[in-house]
Amino acid sequence: MTEPIKQTTLTATQYHLLILLYKFRYATIPHLTIYKQLKSNSLQRNFNILVKHHYIAKQYSPTDKIDRKPALYYLATKGLAVLKQDNRFDPRLLHAYYKNTSLSDTYKQHCVGTLASYNSLRAAYSDSYEIFTRQEVAYFDDMPATKPDLYLRGQTEYFVILAHDTPLYLVRKQLAEYITHSEDEGWARGDYPALLFVFATVAHQRAFLKHAAHALESAGIGDDELRIGATVMSALQDSSKTSAIWSFTDDPSALGSLGTSH
Repeated sequence: MTEPIKQTTLTATQYHLLILLYKFRYATIPHLTIYKQLKSNSLQRNFNILVKHHYIAKQYSPTDKIDRKPALYYLATKGLAVLKQDNRFDPRLLHAYYKNTSLSDTYKQHCVGTLASYNSLRAAYSDSYEIFTRQEVAYFDDMPATKPDLYLRGQTEYFVILAHDTPLYLVRKQLAEYITHSEDEGWARGDYPALLFVFATVAHQRAFLKHAAHALESAGIGDDELRIGATVMSALQDSSKTSAIWSFTDDPSALGSLGTSH
């Protein structure tokens, strides 16, 4: 007969790790090491404890080991039950997390890409912006129906859409949705957030900016009324590059940083 696993008291660090898995949904230790600015062995010890006591789950297949891919971690039922007792976390989102085990690997890797992009943006722009994930804005009333992967709130605001693993027709559909939302709903806090799309290749980036310029023209919206920019994932996640990696519809050949005038 299997002995029941005893309840363990979570440390503040371990509880914070549950919060980070709420924030990003799926995460790896290498990316969380950058986020937390801690040594990976410290994180690994705490994750091992959380897995052992069923607060979180680990996905790590023999193929992942052969390919030297890091393990994926996500909230398990017990961890969800703990966070349900904290009114800071939306119960609707926590309920959706019960499907964590059944979602596609593509979606899981997209979430990991969001964490990596979050780290890059925070490193590039320091304390200039508060950065929220798709999960954190899932039930914000003023957001478009299709939520951005990241929302940057500062003197200027941005919606960041990771389009590197998404068919281009769906990316264009999301752009059309945001253009309509900017016209019909506006933005109570001032100017509508600029839209930033991240692609896998420069060719996709250039084709999209050309399409976006035509979409703005068709809607009768000027480049200065709704800013639309793009970059590639390799540039966003390359720490050796400067923050000037974004091209915008009004001048696709130029590169600029966020928060600068165009």
